[in-house]
Amino acid sequence: MNARLEQLEQRLEAQHHRDLFLQTKHTLKALDDLAEQHRRFTSMQAISGVKIVGSEESLFYETIAEAKEQIVVTLERTLSDLEHKGDKHYDKNFKDGVE
Repeated sequence: MNARLEQLEQRLEAQHHRDLFLQTKHTLKALDDLAEQHRRFTSMQAISGVKIVGSEESLFYETIAEAKEQIVVTLERTLSDLEHKGDKHYDKNFKDGVE
């Protein structure tokens, strides 16, 4: 995912929309922070003797990963719309516009 983000950053800078990249980067960081907080909380519970359900933990981390992927995909679609702005033959991803 890091290579994809670097490529997106370069393409967004060319479009003068680095702010979109930074917002996405901060959102992904917030999700990483949430996962870290959850990991610490779960660790404290396990030390206290609370039984941790592995399938629920797995589902939590899978959901975080899927959310991060969807955020990056949305940024890619937004960038595609920005790059094709003014192209009447291009089928927009977001009908309400990107600016």
